This record gives sequence, structure tokens and C-alpha cells, in this order.
Amino acid sequence: MADKERMERLFSAIGIDLERHTTPMPTMPLFQSGIQEPPLLQGITIPALYAATFECLVLRSILNHLSVETFRKGYGWKPKFVVKCKDCDEEYHQEVETCKKCGGEVRKADKSQLEYAEMLLNAKNGMLQSFVEVMREVEMDLNIVDDAYLILTKEYFVDPDTKQIMFYRVKEITRADPIFMRILADKRGVRGGSQYTSLVDRTFRTSDPKDKCPVTGMPVVPIHYMNLAGVGKGQVYTEGEVLHISKWSPSKLYGRSPVATMWRQVNTLIAMDNYVYSAYQKKRMPRGVMVIKSSNMETVERTARNIQEHLERDPSYIPTIGVETESGRGGLEYVRMMDTLEELQYIPIKDDIRQRIAAFFGVSNVFMNDVSGGGLNNEGMQIVVSNRAVAYAQSIYNRILFPQIVSAFEITEWDLVLNPHEEEDEIMHLRRDEMAIRNMMQMKQAGYEASLRDGIDDKILHFDFKQPSQEEIAQAQQQAAMAQQGGQPQQGGQPVQKGDEDIFNDPNMMFKRTNFDASRGSTPLDDAVATTTGTDLPPLRTQSKNTRTSGGKSPTMIDRVEGTPTGASSKTDKRSLKSPTEKIIDSKITEQEKRKGLDR
Repeated sequence: MADKERMERLFSAIGIDLERHTTPMPTMPLFQSGIQEPPLLQGITIPALYAATFECLVLRSILNHLSVETFRKGYGWKPKFVVKCKDCDEEYHQEVETCKKCGGEVRKADKSQLEYAEMLLNAKNGMLQSFVEVMREVEMDLNIVDDAYLILTKEYFVDPDTKQIMFYRVKEITRADPIFMRILADKRGVRGGSQYTSLVDRTFRTSDPKDKCPVTGMPVVPIHYMNLAGVGKGQVYTEGEVLHISKWSPSKLYGRSPVATMWRQVNTLIAMDNYVYSAYQKKRMPRGVMVIKSSNMETVERTARNIQEHLERDPSYIPTIGVETESGRGGLEYVRMMDTLEELQYIPIKDDIRQRIAAFFGVSNVFMNDVSGGGLNNEGMQIVVSNRAVAYAQSIYNRILFPQIVSAFEITEWDLVLNPHEEEDEIMHLRRDEMAIRNMMQMKQAGYEASLRDGIDDKILHFDFKQPSQEEIAQAQQQAAMAQQGGQPQQGGQPVQKGDEDIFNDPNMMFKRTNFDASRGSTPLDDAVATTTGTDLPPLRTQSKNTRTSGGKSPTMIDRVEGTPTGASSKTDKRSLKSPTEKIIDSKITEQEKRKGLDR
């Protein structure tokens, strides 16, 4: 916010003597000034979405898994920087002794900013809910209707003389029901601008922003949200008192319910469960109709009335029907009206719908105790997919909701974040840092200058590399030569004898150390002989045609395999040409295939 205000002042100063024109805002014919209604499919209401969710076992299990995993490790505070300059406020993401910009003293993030926020978040609200419990409610709202509302109950401190608000504090954090919450916007969809109220007397409503509260005399503020629950005009909230977010389909106002998208699939599962429940509850299922053949129609009519009475009392009653025949002969016939569960393909259809719903939310079958089949049903792959779904859910809070909460507490040097739900994520970060450090060391050995990049996330290490100039290389070589000769400068232009460490660190002398075998027929390079004279290091060498250059493959330049008798063919020679590393990899692959029953 401070950066935005600073840029606004800058542009205002630049165009102080110039005409200023702005691109017109697009009109939104779908909106009307005042209360906005959430978009819903025809015939589906928000209460119906919640009712279907909590009645469907499959959907409830999926959403419960997402909610639990997202907040399983809790939350914590993370500083926005490592150190900060006390004079110019320059922030650094690595340890420095003094400010590189102004040379001033640096400091850590101020922990005193967290005192009140930590006290409030650790306490329970008026509903006896912890902060994590409120967040779990918010997560369920996002997954059901894609709209979640968080109420920040504020206490305002007003100067009695000037009627100006001096400051406020957040007293409580609660969840608001999306069934009753509505957004107030103008015809363009911008929150506020249609109705106004007083912060002290919320019963006063006006459409003129210049009005003042008749009771307190305070200026009015725009209404952003309204709670339609209860009687009367409802409760109204101004900017900053309600935090609204969407997860799946964020838009200018409301989100789009994912449960409404899968409405038919969810209700199909509910109907299937009701079918089985009714069958077992009544001890039998209505499988057919009894048909009685008779020439007495009075009996038929009487029987029909009896059937109607029985069906009203018992829907599972098997009716009997009398049918008049020309022959006058009686008879009994059973007519089957419904197939069995196997014939209806109950299990395959239910599994298909369950997988479709789980795929939408990114929850794998392994968390529902199903690891059958192949492909994505592989347990390791399923966990990866679910981890990504949970990571995305956590990012919604870390990027959108929590920064608004932190801003409400006026915390500027700390971020509120959810802890990673899996320890593997932390291990992955450590391995990535290890690879970055290893790469940095190799680049430094090659002669490059490495420096830790600033202004990045402290969990990720990035290094910048710079190739030294010829003067710097010559200076380094001279210093190495002086150290080799006891601090004396190089004499008579004679080559300096270098030790192992000097050659290894010299960028002009970098080469791979090898064990030289004269029997392989390689020849030393002329330049390498001079550089290794007087040391125990072998010089770089070229390879002859009969030198083996790889493990596991025989290159075309090899005339024969070492040790193979003359005249031996590839069919009779059973010796493996694979390296030890390749043999270890092959053995692991073979072991895994044996476990799966795929022995080669």
C-alpha cells in the first residue's frame, strides 16, 4: 500500500501541469446497483448444495480429507526479510553486517508486532472455536460453494470532540455463512458505492455519500457486505470488516460452486445409497408384481384398492393383480419389475462416479483405502497428486487470505503462513539447496566468482557467477607461484612446480585425475607433461583404438575386448561389459519387477 501511494504521488507530480485522461471503465450489464445475488444453476440453491454434500458419503470424505490435510501442521510466522537497514529501510534476504546501500546498521524483524496477533489467534472466539477450526470451516465453504467469508470484529476508538476514528483493534475472527452473505456493488461490479452507513449506528442507511449520521454526526462509509440472516434490514459491513475469497473460479464478485457442477453425479450416489438402504431396511426389495388371472372383475377392483392401501403404508409391498380371462381359467403369474444389483452394475457405476469427483478435487483413491488398478492408482503417484491439491489449497491462504489478516493487524515485517503438510517437502528443499551449493563449488573450482543472489525466498538458494578477467587470473597464478616458492617471485620465466592443490584450484590447469595404465597404450599430451613435471599427478593422455572408453557399451573404435581370446565371438563370450553402477541399477530394476510378478 505504501508503494502504491508513493507511486501515485510521483505520477501526480509529473503531470501537475498536464491534462489527465483515463480509459473508460467497462460497463457490466449483468450487475445492478445494490445487493448482488450469487450465480447458481437453475433450480439449485445454496442450502441444497450443503445438504447434498453432507448427505453424500463419497463427497464428504473427499472434502474432509482436503480440510484435514491443509491444516494438519498448523500455522506459523515467517519474517519478510533476514535483516533490514535501520536508516534507509533496505531489506536483505541474507546475512549482512552493514547496509550495502547506505552503510547503516541492520536489524532483525520486529517480534513486538506479533504480540497482540498471537494472543488473539491462540485464543478462542465467542463461538469457542480456535483459529484453525474457523479456517477448516472456511475450507469447506470454498469446496462447496466457492465463496468463503471471514468476519473481523473490530472495536473502533472515536474522538468525542472531532468524531474521528483514532484507531481500532480486531477483537474476534469468525466465519460467516455463505447462505446469507451478499455483496453490495454498483453497476460495474465494484464493491461499495451504492449504499452507505455509519460505523457507530449501522441502522442508518443512505445512498448519498455526503450525508452524515443524524445520531452521531459522523461521516458515512460505503457498505461492502450484508448479512441477510435474521429480521429487519440485516447486518451491514464496511471495507476491511469482511474478508471474501474464492478458490476454484474467482471472479469480480462470487465464485462458482464445484458441487453444482457435479450435481447429478452427487445425487446419483445419494439415490444409490438410498436404494440399498431401503432394500436392507425392509428386509426385501420390491422385485416384481403378482398377476392373478380371474373372470371376476369385482375381485380385481377390490384387489386394486387393497394394493393402493398397502402401497401407501409400505412402499416395498409386492402387489397382486387380478386379470380377467376369456377362458375363465384361473392362474398365477409372477412378473419381475426390477433387476438385481449385479445386473444394474451398481459397483462399477459407483466407482466411476467416485473417481470423477475425486479427480476434480485432486484427491487420490489411496486416501480412501483403494489402491487397485494401474496408472494413477499407483500409490506413490496418488500421493503426489494429493500433495499438489493440498499445496494449492494452502497457497490460497498464504497468498490471498492471510495477507489480509496480517494487514488488519498492521503487521508489516512478518507473514502468516501454513506449515507444509508433508515432511518430504522440507527434504526436497534441503536437497535442492545441496545441489545449488555443490554446483557453486564446482563453478568456483573452474575459476568463476560466486555470490549469493539477494532479494529471493530464503528457502531457495540462488547463486550468481562471474567469469574472472585475464588480469585476475594472472594475479591469482602469480600469488600461487609466490606461495609455492615461499613468497619469492617467479625467477627467469621458468615454469613453476605446482602441488596437487594448486593445480586443482587453477582454472587453466583443470582436468580430471585418472589412474594411468601404460598397458592401455595411451600417449601423454605435450602440454600436460610440462604442467605435471615434479608432481605425483599423471598427465592428460590420448587413447589408442584398443582402449576401452565406456562401461556397458562397446564403442565402434574398439577393435577387441580386453582379455577376450582371439577368435572369440559375441555369442560365446558371456562376460558382461557393464560398469558396476549399471549392474547395481539392473539389479534394482530386476528386484522391483520380481515384486510385481514380472520376472524377465
